[in-house]
Amino acid sequence: MSEIEIKVPNIGDFKNVEVIEVLVSEGQILKKNDPLITIESDKSSVEIPSNFEGKIKTLKTKVGDKVSEGDLILILENINEALEKVEKKTLIEKKIKKTQEIKKEPQKILNDQNKDLNISSASPKVRKFARELGVDINQVVGSERKGRVIESDVKLFVASKSHNLINNYNKSNEKIKQEYSHSEFGEVEIKDIPRVKKLSSKYLMNSWTNIPHVTNHDEADITELEDFRTSLTDIYTGEKKKITPLAFIVKALTASLKKFPNFNSSIDDIDSGKMTEKNIIILE
Repeated sequence: MSEIEIKVPNIGDFKNVEVIEVLVSEGQILKKNDPLITIESDKSSVEIPSNFEGKIKTLKTKVGDKVSEGDLILILENINEALEKVEKKTLIEKKIKKTQEIKKEPQKILNDQNKDLNISSASPKVRKFARELGVDINQVVGSERKGRVIESDVKLFVASKSHNLINNYNKSNEKIKQEYSHSEFGEVEIKDIPRVKKLSSKYLMNSWTNIPHVTNHDEADITELEDFRTSLTDIYTGEKKKITPLAFIVKALTASLKKFPNFNSSIDDIDSGKMTEKNIIILE
């Protein structure tokens, strides 16, 4: 079977650029100009498209890899040969399934009886395992011969039940209505969220709401700040002014937030693709 290697094209002077997103998977049928990966440099992010059609045989790139021009992204199979292979595989699977159905025919009556009685076949060890998890063994569908239940079937049953409970919980949770509008506290500006930030924001919001966080501590030399603070006096009376370090911290924070407005923004609804940036007015 003929194969096509797709490599990183000319991306200018950039080298060792990080792959932040892989947009395809092995076995996928590609069309010309379909996006393959997204790379991000210090200046921008770029999607690299496919110049060929075919079925992805081997994916050679993953998220976090560093790539340069000429690096191998994936290997494609010829589209026509790939489709013929899929059709041939489907035909073989149908023949095997038909053969298995013929072999199972003598057991049809016994299987129907067990189904009517709702009795699952399982070893004492598996039954004990199910009891410890609080699972009714008769509700578990067996994957072995004659529907025999094994330990992995019980685990899969528990996992599916847990997944359903989580989905039902998420659906039942109502979205918390915003109590106040951001504009009530000052000027705001509605902007489109950049594509890379929009993709990552869902995971960041999930991290913020579901994962415990820690506090980071850094040291800063404030010797000059303290000397200045303690030397302040009233220009008229000459009395010493008592100003706490908090005033200087607030001043530094407001200047920083004005320089980096993303740290003073809110994502109220990720599906809308919008974020609210709060403008800061520093009074001199």
